[in-house]
Amino acid sequence: MKRNLLFVVLLVGTMFSCKQAEEKSKFNITVEVKDFEGKQVLVEKRVNDTWIGIDSTLVENGIAKLSGDAPGNEFYFVSLEGVKGYVLFFAEPMAISISIDPSNIRDAVITGSPTQNRLKAFNDQYLGFDDVMADFYQAYKDAQAITDVNAQKIAEQRYDSTERAKTKFLVDHVMLNNKDIVSHYLLSRNSYLFELDELEAMVKNFDQTVKSIYLDELMNRVQTLQRVSVGQTFIDFKLESADTGMIALSEKIGAKLLLVDFWASWCGPCRAENPNVVAVYNDYKSKGFDVFGVSFDSDRGKWLSAISDDGLTWTHVSDLKGWGCAAGKLYGIQSIPQNILLDEKGVIIAKNLRGEDLRNKVAELLATQKK
Repeated sequence: MKRNLLFVVLLVGTMFSCKQAEEKSKFNITVEVKDFEGKQVLVEKRVNDTWIGIDSTLVENGIAKLSGDAPGNEFYFVSLEGVKGYVLFFAEPMAISISIDPSNIRDAVITGSPTQNRLKAFNDQYLGFDDVMADFYQAYKDAQAITDVNAQKIAEQRYDSTERAKTKFLVDHVMLNNKDIVSHYLLSRNSYLFELDELEAMVKNFDQTVKSIYLDELMNRVQTLQRVSVGQTFIDFKLESADTGMIALSEKIGAKLLLVDFWASWCGPCRAENPNVVAVYNDYKSKGFDVFGVSFDSDRGKWLSAISDDGLTWTHVSDLKGWGCAAGKLYGIQSIPQNILLDEKGVIIAKNLRGEDLRNKVAELLATQKK
């Protein structure tokens, strides 16, 4: 009898402990939404460009309560039925409150999350740089309107200086707070700003005992960039061409110099750079220079129109998946325009050459090869 009683006590105790552990691994959020009665509130996460639903419920008396597993190292998204945008919150195992005005979802107020508080403290300062940059951009436009070249130059210099200060603020924060997953998140979302050596130094500086999916992403990005750094041999891919079926990059290897140009019809800086690439191509194509255009478009018609409008007479390919472009992922492309320059054996000899830098490099290399 005593042994049976002891077994029951142990069983109940074990169940209680498991229940406590389960509750500790759950996030619980209370969403207060104005004028949204009977409509849906949804919690999701994003994995490999795919949205995955975590929980959803309808608003009752201005409140929606949602919960789910709290991984302890990941941000989730709250969205409202029929409303553009989302609220980012850190899914940690505690009670979190979110107050949302559907007409201004970006200014939602989140309380109860220490990690969220750290992110907000950073953003309050970091986003302030954008306000200053916006003022300098407007000053540039105003000077441009009255053809004041000197004022344009001053505004441009001040804009660039502020942009550099903004990046430095991010780097300093990440380097100093190397045990915080908020730093993992911030660097992961801004990794496109940095070259391989800069990014690698910041990733190595992290305390490796603190894990997160964002640190995993950063380590994977470093590895990708290492595989496509200067001195490495090209990684092959095959995509649909603009006019002749599937074409592999390897089919274009053999030109003395091959520029693999990542761009899109909707990308303003890409379209602004196209005349320069056209000029270099026309001047040096007879001497062994070729271009292989890889588009991040998703609309075939707009892609083909841009090729025609900009006079891009070289080979073009795309899988029409936008930022999901398979070739872009192979080469770690997170912003465009970008390019890589290959020699006749397919070895990467330069990256991201624009303007006069592209012309000068092509001229220099072709002259060297002639000797």
